[in-house]
Amino acid sequence: MIHLPVSVGASDSQRDQQFASLLLPWYEGGKRDLPWRQTRDPYAIWVSEMMLQQTQVATVIPYWTRWMERFPTVAHLAEAPLDAVLAQWQGLGYYARARNLHKAAKAIAEGHEGIFPTDFESVLALPGIGKYTAGAVCSIAFGQDAAIVDANVIRVLCRVYGLEGDPKSLSVRNRLWALAQSLIPPGQAREFNQAMMELGALICEPKPRCGECPVREICAASATGTPASFPQFAPKPAFTRQIDVSALIFHPDGDGRVLLIRRPEDGLWGGLWETPRVTATEQETVSGAAARAAWEAAGAVVRATGESMATVKHGVTTRKITLVGVRCDLATDGDPEALLPGPNPRAWATAEELGSRYPLSTPQTKLLRQALARESQLSLFS
Repeated sequence: MIHLPVSVGASDSQRDQQFASLLLPWYEGGKRDLPWRQTRDPYAIWVSEMMLQQTQVATVIPYWTRWMERFPTVAHLAEAPLDAVLAQWQGLGYYARARNLHKAAKAIAEGHEGIFPTDFESVLALPGIGKYTAGAVCSIAFGQDAAIVDANVIRVLCRVYGLEGDPKSLSVRNRLWALAQSLIPPGQAREFNQAMMELGALICEPKPRCGECPVREICAASATGTPASFPQFAPKPAFTRQIDVSALIFHPDGDGRVLLIRRPEDGLWGGLWETPRVTATEQETVSGAAARAAWEAAGAVVRATGESMATVKHGVTTRKITLVGVRCDLATDGDPEALLPGPNPRAWATAEELGSRYPLSTPQTKLLRQALARESQLSLFS
């Protein structure tokens, strides 16, 4: 750990007090007016914290507002069907967050008589809630002296205290949590925790704006002249590339309905609906992959026309994916329902039902938007 200039002749306690004394007045004088800061309702704060994971504040605000209107209490959320919850979340990504909110709401309804628990361990025991979220709810909603460590706090603490090493390593992570806990001024966790997050979000960004920082005079990273070199994360793994192929199967009645299957509730995009999709092998054509997708996901035998109706590029963690939608026709005549004894729940969905009755991932939404526009254009000349 780099030693701070202010540590000369000063105890760690004095240095820590200086950090809080510089940070808190800055926060009180310029904090953002965010809707979840107008309440002490643990449910509302919990929802905001879940939404803010991996998502920018500006994006979250309208989602949080609509969510609270649709599910104003834990009971409303617990009673809602999963499809309604996923539809409300649609577009935010990382859908496991929505599923965990739903599971935890049910756990509160069943195990806590519908009342959000107030002690840290009970909050931490809820599905999908980790140490950070439990600390955020307990400190912000209940005023408990519970620490938080998120991406913003990691940047602030690593830079102010000159912490070396990868914050994802156990030793540095433990050091960060211990430091965050020790820094809380007794009885002021609500303000202090939010102040650290605010500093990381507005000033101590990946490219820090040190000239505007209220704690610059005690910041070890700033003193080095290369503050952006902290935190010292290990290099990210290289991206891999893949081609995914979706089978676009339209109802033989010609009414524009498209076949969807529902993904398993666990895993990526769990519980959402999509067109039958597989990752193409190096040996496959897109037509062959589309036919395989129809069979494996929906139990449908199709003729892939080879016509690419839509292409969407997106990323998932370290993968860069090109998603191609290929038009397919059912291979035999007869009742479409009887022809599809597939392993997953399935539905013939109209354009109006996409995203509302049948929540979709963002890549699938874009794919189907393109495909339906193309289908509409083709029908004008048929």
